[in-house]
Amino acid sequence: MSSVYDLLINEGFVIFPTGENNLIRAERAFFGGRVIEWIRSKTPEPEFDLQSYLVALTYYKLNLADLKFEENELLYRYRGTSLEGVEGEFSEDDNKTTGSWHRPGEAPPKP
Repeated sequence: MSSVYDLLINEGFVIFPTGENNLIRAERAFFGGRVIEWIRSKTPEPEFDLQSYLVALTYYKLNLADLKFEENELLYRYRGTSLEGVEGEFSEDDNKTTGSWHRPGEAPPKP
């Protein structure tokens, strides 16, 4: 089994610089590491839906979703695509978060 550090690097949570720029990009690595540890602790449970949580973690890495822990449960909220660099060119409604917090693999609660 790979270490959390190795998984974070292999899955692109940590990006090492090339060229003259020496800044390591790891904005989502610390929380991603915590999520990986939590997922590993939950996988032995028979009802645990591993695939849904891995998809949620991937969306988090791609900045398409938010994740949070609440009462030792990982919750997920899909946000959609990021429009970095084009602020003000679209309606304010286009950047709003869609859905509400729920467990990955479950339908979001109705508003």
